[in-house]
Amino acid sequence: MQQHRMNEDTPQVTNATSEEMRDSVEEESPEKQEKTPEEMARLKRHYVLMELVETEKDYVRDLASVVEGYIANLERMGLPDDLIGKDKIIFANIAQILEFHKNIFLKEIEKCLDNYEVAGSAFVKYKGRLETMYVRYCQNKPKSDYLVSQEDFEQFFAETKAKLGHKVALSDLLIKPVQRIMKYQLLLKDILKFTERAKEKTDILKKALAVMHVVPKACDDMMQVGRLQNFDGNLNAQGKLIYQGTLPISDSQAGTSQKSKDRRIFLFEQSVIIADHIPPKKEFGNPIYIFKNQIMVNKMLFEPSIADDPLKFIIRSSDPAQPTAFIATAQTQDEK
Repeated sequence: MQQHRMNEDTPQVTNATSEEMRDSVEEESPEKQEKTPEEMARLKRHYVLMELVETEKDYVRDLASVVEGYIANLERMGLPDDLIGKDKIIFANIAQILEFHKNIFLKEIEKCLDNYEVAGSAFVKYKGRLETMYVRYCQNKPKSDYLVSQEDFEQFFAETKAKLGHKVALSDLLIKPVQRIMKYQLLLKDILKFTERAKEKTDILKKALAVMHVVPKACDDMMQVGRLQNFDGNLNAQGKLIYQGTLPISDSQAGTSQKSKDRRIFLFEQSVIIADHIPPKKEFGNPIYIFKNQIMVNKMLFEPSIADDPLKFIIRSSDPAQPTAFIATAQTQDEK
């Protein structure tokens, strides 16, 4: 957590972890030791609320570094010919995200220092906007990562970073929205925990936490979809993503099946897409998925069990022009 800038009258948030700071409250002074458990819980909650607000300010500054630094100065910095027209892929809708957080969301959650319930109501109120913006950003993120990591572009952005006087690399700034949308859930959990200990109302916080379970999962799911390569169709036309995961899948042809391989399966409302799963080449890299086949849901047959293995099932196309079938193995009955 970054060091926070606050006036001397406000409890200081340091580079120590939030949990260490909250736990140390009980040992700070005799006065604090005389507080009731409920008062201690409210004090600890206030630290989390301060962390939410102050890290939101830091986040807005990071977003502004991208929008007002890189995007606003690309042409002046001598954009390479190969990069012309690709800036929309690199930056996606980060300017929209900045505008929302700077002009709306930050102003909303700053009120939580006076009323803890605002920390919950803000997430419930803006669920739709958060999900729409961040799902779009995360789905595009793998393509952005690929471009930024290209040698020629990487050099250009390193030079641009130096000209702008930035300390943080562009790639580290572009990951901030992904990190932030995941972080909210952790902060809300702590706010809820201390509110329960304070024996105060938790309804809106529980609703907010439910929202911030759904939104990050949707973002992560669509980031996996964004790693799909060689698919010529329109992913947005496939409808809502219902399930995605890696399963052992084998081709089934003429009553025989080949050896199973790890493949990624994406189940949308309109179709099932199956792709080869290519593991990351680097320790902290990401996998990629190479499109293999697509079966439309309205032409899909599902055989829920195979005699020798209750976790196996068959996905088959009923389209005569596409006599395709796959045998998949789920890890659990629930997944199946």
